[in-house]
Amino acid sequence: MEDVVITMANALGVAYRKEHHEYVLDLPETFGEGEVCAYKFSEGVGVVRTSYQLQKDFHFDLEKGKVHPLKIIFNTGEQFKHKLEKENSFKDVSQLHTLIVASTPTNNHRFMIPSNTKSKIFTIEINRKEFESRIADFEDEMPEELNELFRDIKGVVPFTYMAPYSYAIGEMIDEFVQCRYTGFMRRTYQEGKVLEILTAYLEQYLDDKSDQKHRTVLRSKHIEYIRNAADYITKNLDAPIPLKKLANKVGINPNILQNGFRIIYGMSVGEYERNIRLKEAGRLVGETELNFSEITYALGLSSKSYFSKLFREHFGMTPSQYRERNKTGRIGS
Repeated sequence: MEDVVITMANALGVAYRKEHHEYVLDLPETFGEGEVCAYKFSEGVGVVRTSYQLQKDFHFDLEKGKVHPLKIIFNTGEQFKHKLEKENSFKDVSQLHTLIVASTPTNNHRFMIPSNTKSKIFTIEINRKEFESRIADFEDEMPEELNELFRDIKGVVPFTYMAPYSYAIGEMIDEFVQCRYTGFMRRTYQEGKVLEILTAYLEQYLDDKSDQKHRTVLRSKHIEYIRNAADYITKNLDAPIPLKKLANKVGINPNILQNGFRIIYGMSVGEYERNIRLKEAGRLVGETELNFSEITYALGLSSKSYFSKLFREHFGMTPSQYRERNKTGRIGS
């Protein structure tokens, strides 16, 4: 992992900094603006993190004739391009996408970073020979495809797979980068975090391979759909919609919709709808002159008695008491 920083520093004729497990290169102004960081952990695991804006398009190939680490590349910035040498064309690696890729000694990595773009790339690198001891006891438990990928210590078989990465992984990457610790605690925290990201990625990879209607992992690309669903609920309280119909309306799998609400809002779709409905109930009772039958209808509830029951449970008083209290408050002010 540190070879990336050392090789680049030598090529650019500049120095790099080393502190414990971290290697940091600040780009010279003639090349661009930003930094390249490498983090070396135990059992063959490391991270290469780049954050820069370049003055010219940057094309580079990794060293030929050697087994490079397995790379899990998370693009947190603007689009760049990648291919293996024998592939016909470059792949566009878009923002919020991940690419897991294994090269071979005769089929090497090629990258192209466009100029004047904010490039931010977070790559987990795994030396599979050193990592083998970590997975030795789990051979029978790993899916065959992953087992073969991680045990290809000689780099015989090329492999690529690209997909959007999950919302949770994006949060973990931010936590890794923003680590406030120093020294031993910093290394311990970051090593634990990178293993957590790896675990989350493998979970997502298996989720990607499952039938689409059974997927549960929330991808970053789904956030807009979740917010659209929340907005629809808020604007249509008078017409409650079942979960499956809501998911279909915004274009997302019901399992992911439900999981997304729990991650973003800390509650299920049903709980979110109930909270929004009760918040609106408080506003209508306290700030308008609508009668309770009209409010019941506006909230899409089945009966005035059910409305009163929900209202009392949430506010600790009847709608009449709440209205009177708010009316007194307005007069007093």
